[in-house]
Amino acid sequence: MQMFFKEGLARIGKFSTPHGDIETPTIMPVINPNLNFLTKEELKSIGVQAVITNSYIIKRTASLEQEALKSGVHRLINFDGPIMTDSGTFQSYVYGDIEYDNREIVQFQKDIGSDIITILDIFTKPQDSYEQAKSAVQETYRRLKEVNTSDAIIAGPIQGSVYPDLRIESAKLMSEASYLPIGGVVPLLESYRYSDLVNIIINSKINSDFSKPIHLFGGGHPMFFAFSVLLGVDIFDSASYIKYAKDNRVLYTEGTRNLKEIRDFPEWSPLFSKYSPVELIKADEKTRLKLLSLHNLKAIFNEITEIKERIYENTLYQYVEEKSMAHPALYKAYMEMLSHNLGPFWNISLKSPLYFFNSSTYKNTFIRRLVKFTEAYVRNGKRTILIGYRQWRHGFPVSEDILRAYETTDYNFLIEWNDIFIPMELENTYPVSQMVPSGIPHHNYRDEYVDWLKSINPEISFYDTSLGGDEKIRNYTHSKINEVYHFQFNSHNDLFLDSDKIIKSKATGHIRNIKRGDRIIATMRNDGFLTLSIYGGKLLNGMLDFPKSRVIVGGDSGEFNSQGFNVFFKFVEDCDRDIIAGNDVMVTDNSGNLYAVGHATVSGKEMRFYRKGIAVKVHEGIKKL
Repeated sequence: MQMFFKEGLARIGKFSTPHGDIETPTIMPVINPNLNFLTKEELKSIGVQAVITNSYIIKRTASLEQEALKSGVHRLINFDGPIMTDSGTFQSYVYGDIEYDNREIVQFQKDIGSDIITILDIFTKPQDSYEQAKSAVQETYRRLKEVNTSDAIIAGPIQGSVYPDLRIESAKLMSEASYLPIGGVVPLLESYRYSDLVNIIINSKINSDFSKPIHLFGGGHPMFFAFSVLLGVDIFDSASYIKYAKDNRVLYTEGTRNLKEIRDFPEWSPLFSKYSPVELIKADEKTRLKLLSLHNLKAIFNEITEIKERIYENTLYQYVEEKSMAHPALYKAYMEMLSHNLGPFWNISLKSPLYFFNSSTYKNTFIRRLVKFTEAYVRNGKRTILIGYRQWRHGFPVSEDILRAYETTDYNFLIEWNDIFIPMELENTYPVSQMVPSGIPHHNYRDEYVDWLKSINPEISFYDTSLGGDEKIRNYTHSKINEVYHFQFNSHNDLFLDSDKIIKSKATGHIRNIKRGDRIIATMRNDGFLTLSIYGGKLLNGMLDFPKSRVIVGGDSGEFNSQGFNVFFKFVEDCDRDIIAGNDVMVTDNSGNLYAVGHATVSGKEMRFYRKGIAVKVHEGIKKL
């Protein structure tokens, strides 16, 4: 699978099949071969790229089996794009054992020309005992091993019920498959147990092969799409569009409504201005079923379109935060999501500002990084000065009194920001100056935070104008760029010297370039982080322990990269696992010889899995030096 854009674990990507590419995230509508009333033209007009049908239903129906074996599944259901076939596992869960074994049903899917073939896995239920779930995980893996081949796309469902360690084990085992559905979740979806789903998706995603698509089996309601995508789901399947239509339910992104209780269809609906709800109620059942199904599919794909746009503009997290207030079960799921440390998978910054809503925002990855850095910052044993809102005007130059106090002491200076205190030097670094606050004070949190700081360093007091002396012992601007460097690269040594020249924008006063002699070491980005020049990369390469902040490639790729060309995933031999997506990295060989500098497109934990696409977007190669 190739990835183009990402936010957290969410990604816009491409997965190739024999009948075409699938751009993710997307939905596969479930097509019942006995009830196929939507044409491929109608499906594609809504945005359908691929569909899913059930090979078990086809095989157990003699006429369908014969037609599928003769003409193929694509002709049978009249769809010429990618088709995934399920194996009958869900039917086995609902009705008991089915009459075919794993080998038979997989071979049948191959014989009818399925693009994505699903093994006959063991469905794990939420109420299963640990021993039952573990046995199902092991048997499902055994079944994958007996049919897994390189000449077909085999879907190996991740099972394990609600037991985190079993989901983790299953994710690692099933990563041998080329396509990774998360199974056993329909009962949780039907009972609104979204917080359990959050845990299942996270444990499945971060322990599986990142280069392979993650499919949430049965996750067909748009209410939970954004959550699922943010946590790494690429593909869904949905039979809800037709199930709701059968019950005269009209689907919207936030829920469903009864056809008899709506006044009109929304403007985005394919039924808008063509039919009124009253006219549809009076229509014959077949017509009503088809038209409502089209509307419901459109609602589903509207949500997918919105999610893709949110990933592109880096606002999906914000969208999920908004969605979390739509239902108590979603809010509980949101709080469960925040309890996980997903920081390693988030970019160093986002293109969009970070919205501060309430105290739950403190659990956001970006604020967690700030707090973690602040803890290390105040542990140096030096006296720490807290500067409150009244003394600090964010967005304005540092006042002369505070600047004098800073430059004539060696104290730690923390500024108040959203009722917490962070290093003054990070005043412009994401998300500090890119935050849109609610303006609602959180006094209890502030007091607890100050107490926490004092437990780390008792030498803490609030700023007063008597602080400081007459002799200048440090320069704030130079300290600032070194502190940004410490934060960005998790380093305790200084990269910049007092003699380095700092060039600021004449219009804004913001730092632009840092030079040593006539060479640029780094440029400060709009998000307050540093972009290294190749000269800066050379300096950094001599300071950081190997392989920290490095992506390691072979000689052939290195020669290419040294000329300023991007690093492709397939040439990455190793990397620092702690690399953060969007952060600058050095491209070296396995001996540490520098080829180039650039920014990583994914985290170090993901980089070794991908084989297609760009791993590092190179700024400069060593041959430019």
